[in-house]
Amino acid sequence: MGTLSVGAGQQFSTIASAIAASRDGDTVAIQAGTYTNDFASVNTKITIEGVGGLARLNATGNIPNGKGILITNTDVTIKDLAFSGATVADGNGAGVRYQGGNLTIEDSLFENNQNGLLANPVSNGTITIRSSEFNHNGVGDGRTHNLYVGEIAKLTIDNSYFHDAVIGHEIKSRAHETIVTNSRIAEGPDGTGSYSVDVPDGGKVVIANNVIQQGARSDNPGMIHFGGENGPYPGSSISVTDNTVINHFVSPSASLLLNETSAPAYVSGNSVFGLPNQVVSGVADVVNTIKLAVAPLLDLSHPYNGQATPAPVATPAPAPVVTPDPVPAAGTDHPAPVTTPAPVPAPAPVPAPSPVAAQPVAGPGDLVLHVSEDAWQGDAQFIVTIDGQQSGGIRTATASHAAGQHNDVVISGLAEGQHTVGITFLNDAWGGTDSTDRNLYLDSISYAGKETAVNAALYSAGTATVTVGDAPAPAAAPAPAPAPAPAPAGNAPAQTSHSFTLRLSEDAWQGDAQFVAIADGRQVGSGAVTASHAAGATQDFTFNVDNAPSNITVAFMNDAYGGTAATDRNLYVDGISVDGHEVAGANAALHSSSIVNFHIDPWG
Repeated sequence: MGTLSVGAGQQFSTIASAIAASRDGDTVAIQAGTYTNDFASVNTKITIEGVGGLARLNATGNIPNGKGILITNTDVTIKDLAFSGATVADGNGAGVRYQGGNLTIEDSLFENNQNGLLANPVSNGTITIRSSEFNHNGVGDGRTHNLYVGEIAKLTIDNSYFHDAVIGHEIKSRAHETIVTNSRIAEGPDGTGSYSVDVPDGGKVVIANNVIQQGARSDNPGMIHFGGENGPYPGSSISVTDNTVINHFVSPSASLLLNETSAPAYVSGNSVFGLPNQVVSGVADVVNTIKLAVAPLLDLSHPYNGQATPAPVATPAPAPVVTPDPVPAAGTDHPAPVTTPAPVPAPAPVPAPSPVAAQPVAGPGDLVLHVSEDAWQGDAQFIVTIDGQQSGGIRTATASHAAGQHNDVVISGLAEGQHTVGITFLNDAWGGTDSTDRNLYLDSISYAGKETAVNAALYSAGTATVTVGDAPAPAAAPAPAPAPAPAPAGNAPAQTSHSFTLRLSEDAWQGDAQFVAIADGRQVGSGAVTASHAAGATQDFTFNVDNAPSNITVAFMNDAYGGTAATDRNLYVDGISVDGHEVAGANAALHSSSIVNFHIDPWG
């Protein structure tokens, strides 16, 4: 067993030459730096590692082998390497292409490849990933992913970060056993990924103690997909426990787990934000779910893209993880949780990154709205505006007004002084009785440490407005301006009323697209679109307003998706005019329940 050194002035100048010269048990030590178009197949049982930081393996064109930057055919350990730019002619290139053996990846980075890691089916193969990051992999065709593992024996992922897959899945596994623990799986604010974890053939699956966040632009309402393609494998089961779950994909069909099998599913101890209708779609035992009123703060830092190990953060060590047996014991209804004792700390440990704070703490200058609802056939949805500008996306109230509960909406970063706060109720519903009535309440509001009781009840779609903060000291009054001369006879009078027109179209499926129109933070109307976008048709909706709007918001309220392009309800903004003037660039495609805001300067 020996060490083969790669880099400027080292034993080997290229990675490929060192790997070709290696024997079982060797270590290929690559000096930190960038190695461009240095491709290799690994046929010996070796360790390949960066020395002094990340060794970056970068591809700048189609890879001649047609597969990936590194191809592994036997037992290989990869440490402190970064893979980027992998492309091949058939669109299925990978940073690493796995073809056999037991592969271990530690402290490594995969980004901007057609696939991060692509693994062939190998019946007795295993892949283990620790402390690594996969991001922005995929070509946008829905068939390439951050990580795609074929039918192998076992996939294990721990303490890693998967995010911003391009249309495809963050993690896709056809392994007979899939374990994902202590990791972050996130779309971030602009991600377009599909499932957070896709295990389409089932298997024995454990997903525990992770942070899983789905973005508003995701391609699927489910976050974890189990079964539904070629399975499930015999003996399949799934356990989803002790995760923090943040959903921004506004859809009545959104769920943490989409189970398309009859296999046992156990969902326990998850802290969930943004799933008001269901935690699981399909068969499952769901217990001890904690509903969060405020979205936890998401850690979007990148600890693996420049250091050999994640940088430590000032957070306490995590509590022991309670992981239930994924398969029920004989004679019991549910798997019994097994408590794993806390490990004995090693000297100078590097703690795992703390991805969330369970509840953001309002600072003295923060704005806090206390809201509640009467729920009926769904929860109340609303937006918040600050001084006429929308803050955040569509929000959902879940706290019962009748029970005296409230949700806290915390908004930070306001400038000192006085502000006008608006809360606009978007989805009023009424079934004719007090018990079949959806309502929204703004119970109180605090700003800069001052609490103000509001008690604003929105029994129909509309806006409640509150002024908070201290007004600035008045300036000296200027001298009065002379009265304007009277307008000459025959001049047209100044316009005293205004209107704007939305030109909309839709993809209809199981009903038409519904929308809400908002001008300068105030809801001014709503409607259902019937014009077919595919046929090139549009439909005009005109709304009268007192003042020419400076901001117009369109909210898509009832997205639906059946899994194919033909079973997808979408809304399109094809144009906007204000007082007869066309607004340049006012078009958008809303493929999920979301909002789009247009700043209006029709004469600019």
